[in-house]
Amino acid sequence: MDVRAQLAEKFGDVTMFRTCEQCGCCSSACPITGLKGFNVRRIVRHVELDLAKEISETPFPWYCTACGRCETVCPNGIAILDIMRPLRAMAPQEFVPDTEAPCMAECPAGIDVPGYLRLIAEGKPREACLLILEKVPFPGVLGRVCTHPCETKCRRGEVNQPISICALKRYAADKAGAFSRGDFNIGKDTGLRVAVVGSGPAGLTAAFYLRKKGHQVTVFEEREKPGGMMRYGIPAYRLPVDVLEREISQILDLGIELKTNVRLGKDLGLDDLKTFNAVFLAMGLPLSRRIKIEGQELPGVMWGLDFLRSVREGKNIELNSRVLVVGGGNVAVDVALTAVRLGAGDVTMACLERFDEMPANPWEIEMAREEGVKIMPSWGPGRILGENGMVSGVELIRCASVFDERGNFCPAFGDETITFPADQVILAIGQAADLTPLTGKDGVRVERNLIIVDPETQETNLKGVFAGGDGAGGPGILVGAIAAGRRAAGSIDRYLGGDGRVDDPCAERDSSGYDGKRDKGFADLTRTSVPHLSVNERIRGFSEVELCLAEDDAVREAKRCLQCDMERSLALRLRQT
Repeated sequence: MDVRAQLAEKFGDVTMFRTCEQCGCCSSACPITGLKGFNVRRIVRHVELDLAKEISETPFPWYCTACGRCETVCPNGIAILDIMRPLRAMAPQEFVPDTEAPCMAECPAGIDVPGYLRLIAEGKPREACLLILEKVPFPGVLGRVCTHPCETKCRRGEVNQPISICALKRYAADKAGAFSRGDFNIGKDTGLRVAVVGSGPAGLTAAFYLRKKGHQVTVFEEREKPGGMMRYGIPAYRLPVDVLEREISQILDLGIELKTNVRLGKDLGLDDLKTFNAVFLAMGLPLSRRIKIEGQELPGVMWGLDFLRSVREGKNIELNSRVLVVGGGNVAVDVALTAVRLGAGDVTMACLERFDEMPANPWEIEMAREEGVKIMPSWGPGRILGENGMVSGVELIRCASVFDERGNFCPAFGDETITFPADQVILAIGQAADLTPLTGKDGVRVERNLIIVDPETQETNLKGVFAGGDGAGGPGILVGAIAAGRRAAGSIDRYLGGDGRVDDPCAERDSSGYDGKRDKGFADLTRTSVPHLSVNERIRGFSEVELCLAEDDAVREAKRCLQCDMERSLALRLRQT
């Protein structure tokens, strides 16, 4: 392919590109100048000197974000992006991105992020939500509590700030409202029965996709209501129950049978599950990980997940003025902020990690500090102290380091100790599961209290028995559990004789109508702030803290997308011309 011929076809006269004065305005404006040697001025110069082939054989054209800022400052109005695109098309295959867009590649569930952003930008939130539902059955839940790894890879972040992908997912779900059975394609009844043990994110996701394939699905849940950790572990100020119930209802309404108050090992055994054609174990990690510590039996000592579950169940929990939360993860932050909302006057978190090592999300930590939670990094619990039969404080030991030279968890403590006064202590130091009912001579293989599965199929050592989610992969993010449920559904469908294609494939990119033109000021559009309740409003109760974007703000934010997928598709199309 001759890049100059491409340009001549587009503009009729390539001599316009000879008007570059090498002033460097484009390079000065470019947000990635210097990144791995990238310099837009040099690229334009190569085209002028008939050296387009030399530059096209480098990865430089693909480093460009196509934000268009260079064009806005060029004194001679050179269409630099229209130079860059044919160069991309000429590039060797090794430099062409393997995936549609970095955000999609980073999403564990492979959600078509650019696709639904385009639909939002076009004022079509319901269609956007339907596109999200092709990959996950919980768009409203994820739009509130996902840790959005996609945003860390968003190329818009190289220009200024990444797109508010998570907030836009929530916007699409909220504006779309509820969906009915008629909105989904359900396959012909296969007559095959699948048991799903656990109604958390992995279990309900697997049930959703298996039902769409025509299988009869029965979900067993040990508690009174479905949802798992989404219902019992995530506080209402982050995930309102009505949002969760709406999306669970959409799943169950496809014709899925739900049996609650059924406990594995008590009401249900492995022999009972053998009556099904396949089984998916998705019990998660619903228990607090416990350690032996002196004083743990004292009144006023609680465990993190037990505390959160009790609050979600509406139990009356009275907190005194001084609460110490032990732990530095997201559960510990949820515990601390819940304690604030229950009226605790002084809430402190103590964790082994240094502040910059804390496993909790940075924005969660910031929220805790805004609400008055004090954080004591690099301290671990030595013993819980009591007075008159009640908690009076905790002896804390200075933690010198948390990880060894190989990065393994191996805390080392110094000699320094302090006594921290507290009326209640809540230990939030991890999650666990009771897998005893699954083990035994003919049971499921378990190691380190996790179910062992084939990493490709998620099948256990027992034929026809699959597992996924945190109970198999260990503690992870919500979207990871959802993705595991969908993968397992595909493996189960294949095991039952199906094709294993449980989700709708992302639509093919049609770039024929995409011209890549950027509106004036596009590159300078900044990230739209997501509205929040004020701190005073937040601490008064469990009202949702993060609010939905207004329509105008959502459309504006969606229009900031660089459309990496379309840029890739355009380059591939140009390769064929």
